Amino acid sequence: MIYIVGIGPGDKRYLTLMAIEIVKNSDMVVGSKRALELFDIEEDKKCYLTKNLREELKEIINSTKNKNINIAILSTGDPCFSGLLKTILSLGVRKEDIEVISGISSIQIAAAKLKISWEDYEIITLHGKEENRKKLLNLIKNNQKVIFLPNNLKEDIEYLINNGVNPEKEMTVCENLTYENERIVRDSLKNLLKMDFSYLCVCVLEGDE
Repeated sequence: MIYIVGIGPGDKRYLTLMAIEIVKNSDMVVGSKRALELFDIEEDKKCYLTKNLREELKEIINSTKNKNINIAILSTGDPCFSGLLKTILSLGVRKEDIEVISGISSIQIAAAKLKISWEDYEIITLHGKEENRKKLLNLIKNNQKVIFLPNNLKEDIEYLINNGVNPEKEMTVCENLTYENERIVRDSLKNLLKMDFSYLCVCVLEGDE
């Protein structure tokens, strides 16, 4: 069985008991170095993923297909949103051969930090999806409340401004949520453009009143 395990936003205190149990009982645990460090795992059970994630997952899945072993694949946040579920299904893995263990997403953490009901927001990811920039732009121009995961924050902001969004419009950037270097910044788009942020961001835009 392949378990796709949501591991939360990064702080091990946000791991679920189910995630810990599945990882403990799996024969192989697959993930990034950062993800694997959240668990107490024997070294011979670990399988590290690098930037060639898709090809590495394909190789791992194919090489273990006919073996009667349990594999836990660690997915940051929740596997069902900008996580590894879609990637693994795209490799031809059957739904009946996997089990998804939900995790706490960075969007949930951002909403909690900002004390907002995320049910009131349109949610979109730009991770590896430049085509979604246009969807984001249309939502903002239609004065919708939006929570989005940026792909490259500077480039995403430049796209919005270059396509008619007011540079004075304010946005909240939640960076490195649950880590020691967590930072939450609210400022205008033009000022945010001058700042440096990591890849681990959640952005929140309010509709204009």
